Amino acid sequence: MSDVAALKQAIDGVRSDPRLGRSPLVRRLFDYLAESSLAGRSPKETEVAIEVFGRRADFDASRDAVARVYVHKLRKRLEHIGGLTIPRGEYRLVPASADAAESPHAPTLSGAWKRIAIPAVAGGLVAAALGFGGAWGIFSAKHDPPPSILAARNPIWRAVIENGKPTIVALGDYYIFAQMPQDGGDIRLVREYTVNSAAELDRFIREHPARSAGYTDLGLSYLPVGGAGAVMSVTRALSSAKDVKVMPVSELTPRMLRDNNIVYIGFLSGLGILRDATFAGSRFSIGENYDAIIDNLASERFESGGGVRQPDGAIYPDYGYVSTFAGPTGNRFVIIAGTRDAALMQMGQTATSPIALEDLSRVGGKSMAAEALYAIDGMNRINVSSRLVRSAPLNQAAIWRDDAESERSFPRE
Repeated sequence: MSDVAALKQAIDGVRSDPRLGRSPLVRRLFDYLAESSLAGRSPKETEVAIEVFGRRADFDASRDAVARVYVHKLRKRLEHIGGLTIPRGEYRLVPASADAAESPHAPTLSGAWKRIAIPAVAGGLVAAALGFGGAWGIFSAKHDPPPSILAARNPIWRAVIENGKPTIVALGDYYIFAQMPQDGGDIRLVREYTVNSAAELDRFIREHPARSAGYTDLGLSYLPVGGAGAVMSVTRALSSAKDVKVMPVSELTPRMLRDNNIVYIGFLSGLGILRDATFAGSRFSIGENYDAIIDNLASERFESGGGVRQPDGAIYPDYGYVSTFAGPTGNRFVIIAGTRDAALMQMGQTATSPIALEDLSRVGGKSMAAEALYAIDGMNRINVSSRLVRSAPLNQAAIWRDDAESERSFPRE
């Protein structure tokens, strides 16, 4: 039996298998990949998005992950069915017995390398959350650079890379502690929104002795899952920077805000010491439940659905925020944030998308002080698609102002 005949037989077997499911989009994707594979073609992501999911010709893969999401869903179903698989990083069907590593399209891990070390912090949770051993961000120079590398040529990232200041990638972390059993039960990990450090835990225990029985500091923090992809994109964009380190926001000091470039990655609720500076010159503010962004000028409220349990496969709204502005000593700040994981994942791509960066640069003008709000369609904590809600210049003069008329001031040591 020829290779094509064997592939067709496997395709026919999967197509008739009820485990492929009834989703019209999954079946449409399967049929498209089957037709392309039998013709010896491996279409690009943009082709799949346009032909299968009806996206427009100006589709931007960095803002809309619909093809990747559904290929992931289809690949999982094929793993249960057997007979076919989709090689990683490709859009074609091959017999399941074929070794994907032998694919002529698979990238080779050779050539010149650029590495950025990401030290383990917060009890090793950074490495665990990022999901790569040794915590290295790596790319191969033999292949076309990803959008995050091209992003480094944009004025926003160039201003960070070329201003001579060291750069801190600050991850929005959350302090957690343990409640030790009083009656032989299990140890519980606790997240108390009013307790964000060991010192605050001590104070909480003194003020609420009955409520805090058994509370114990473990020196732990946790990070949003959605930040992993964003960190990878950002470290690639910063690959030519000379001095880059990663640390949790909870360890930032006012001196660091003064002397370093700061790139924040995390939820809006995790900004910590960065919150005042981020929104001092903004038209937006964070809602009281941290799952909403409020446009104060337009009197509009954008509420995320990511904080409510959704049925499997349901689409829900999420919101992402990106901004950039100058620091008090010529350093630069880049804020990459989301209300929940789907938005945060998307903002990592958006903040390193040449198209999105061009818009932010244009809006920011000479001072490069600008912000943008994005609406994201989330599904199972995955970013399916996104669209720009609005972008606007920031009031740079209001950000670091420290006088009697200002409602905020530069954080002190």
